[in-house]
Amino acid sequence: MKSLFVCLLLALAGQSLAQSQDEFVEYLLEIQSQAESVHQLMEGTFDNVRFSMSDELVELNRQLIGRMNEALEEVEQIREDTEAFVGESSAPASCVDVAVANWAVEIEGVGQALSRCASRANIQITSRTADVHAALEAAQVQSTELQNIVVRGFIDWNAIDYTERISEIVGAQIQDKYDYFQRITQPNLERVLQGIFDLDDNLLPEIVTCVNRGVERFNNYGRVIRDTLFFCSQ
Repeated sequence: MKSLFVCLLLALAGQSLAQSQDEFVEYLLEIQSQAESVHQLMEGTFDNVRFSMSDELVELNRQLIGRMNEALEEVEQIREDTEAFVGESSAPASCVDVAVANWAVEIEGVGQALSRCASRANIQITSRTADVHAALEAAQVQSTELQNIVVRGFIDWNAIDYTERISEIVGAQIQDKYDYFQRITQPNLERVLQGIFDLDDNLLPEIVTCVNRGVERFNNYGRVIRDTLFFCSQ
């Protein structure tokens, strides 16, 4: 009878221990679920940043490329009109030679001018894009750590000595990372993303002005040639 009572106690103790362990595991899984929820929130934010940057750059590049193509067409039209005027001019050959002496240089020059405009745009776009990627990369470290934060808790803390505290410690770590994300990471991502949005207001007018000046200079030189030949033919 006594041995039966001891067996019952041991059985109950084992059941109690198993139940305690099950509850502990369930709580750890709940903590891991919380970590994954924060992780998904972060990843969602990162995706929004990437999509927003991509959409903004697609539109910006569309406008920049459109203006560059228009400029090339304008330059080609100026060139054709000027060379046609030279070919039809009745001005003396000596006058024609002087008037068009630097024409090839000017054609080369306008091409280089447009190339410099494109280079300026590329430098700024690349720089702002790099800022966003750097911010995302730094933020990604925090997000990745959250995925395995419970397992990491077992690595950093002795599970035998800190069985009851691991969940508390890890829970506090999750909250710390979430607070850091809200206070530091998210505002920083918004700041660098705003740098991309600002390109539409700052870079686009700057590059359009650069292109316009290149075309205008070339057009003015073509006008000088035409005016010179017109004067010589009088």
